[in-house]
Parts: sequence; C-alpha cells; structure tokens
Amino acid sequence: MTRNTLIALTAMAALSACANQAPLSGQWQAGSGEGKTSLLLKDGNLSATAGCNRLFGPAEVKDGRLLVGNLASTMMMCPPELMQKEDALKKLLASKPQVEVKDGKLLLKGDSQSLVLEAAPSLEGGKTRFIYVMGETKPCMGVAPMQCLQVREDKAQPWQNHFGQIEGFKAEPGLNYRLRIKEFDIANPPADAPSKRWVLDMVVESEVVKP
Repeated sequence: MTRNTLIALTAMAALSACANQAPLSGQWQAGSGEGKTSLLLKDGNLSATAGCNRLFGPAEVKDGRLLVGNLASTMMMCPPELMQKEDALKKLLASKPQVEVKDGKLLLKGDSQSLVLEAAPSLEGGKTRFIYVMGETKPCMGVAPMQCLQVREDKAQPWQNHFGQIEGFKAEPGLNYRLRIKEFDIANPPADAPSKRWVLDMVVESEVVKP
C-alpha cells in the first residue's frame, strides 16, 4: 500500500465517521401532542421521552449503532398507553439499535422494532416559559368567532384565551397540562395574528380533570 493510498483511506474513514455521527447531534421527534416521542443527542448524552417520563443518560454512536448507558428517569404516572410507549422506547434504546440518517430522518432499528424520527425545529434563541393549558378549547372572538386554547402561568390565575397555536402540541379533552415552551417574537405579524410564536419544548405533566 502506497503512502498516498493510505492517506486517502484515512481521509475517507474520517469523512465516513463524520457522516455517521455529526448529523445525529440534535433533536429528533415523531408524532405530536402528549404522545410525541422525542430524542435529544448532544455532547455524549441522550435525553428521550415517549410522552411521559424523561429518560436521560450517556450515549454514543459506534459502528453504526446507538450505545446507551444506564438511563435515569423521572417517576411520573401516566395513562397506560403512554406507559406502554415508554416501555417500548426503553427496550429499543437498550437493544443497541442500528442508526441511519437519511433525508432528514433518523431511523433506529432494533431486533424486534424500529422507530423513525424527524429532525425537530431548532429551539435556540427562544424564551423558555412554563404554562398550564386546558385540554379543551373555548369559543372566543378574533377577527371572526373561533376556538381558543385556555392558558395561564399560575394555577391561582384565571384561564385566558390564547389566539394562536402551540407548535408540536395537541390537547386531549379530559386532561390539563403543564408545558415547557419556547417563545419567539414574530416580526411584523398581521393585524389579526399573534405577535409571539409558541413551540412545545416538553410536556412537564398532565392531569385528569375531575368531572
């Protein structure tokens, strides 16, 4: 093997490693609303949720597989369907799944299940806020009659109309939520549109509304 060939092979290996690992750094998501699955890979750490508890711990990509260390977890009780999704996510992450990034999608392929996630919109630069959201909308009046989300920042406050949407969030009747959101200013919004853009960062908790 000549010196030039060796240099070329070394460069190709380095490029291949970058191609395999660099795109994985960031946030990925699947679904929407309370049951949204999200996964964040950054600086050798993983944070993931299937809509209930937050899983977090060390992780790395090696030889095309995602290797996850012992994961810690929050300890919230959630609806059975979300707990089942969470168990399935734990099993997938523990199975050393194969990793592939293609067309802006992240594929995790385990022995018995797979998961496809899309690149999440960047939340950098937004203002972090915690809000409560009612699971049901209420009639309100904008330019025309419409349905508004009901929001507040403190449980002691009355509910207020929110005339926009919360990107990535879908409320379910019968549940109230506490959300962590990112707020962005909208430059020159139309007269009948909000001046702020809200994007879901995390469902902190949900609770069943008593009849």
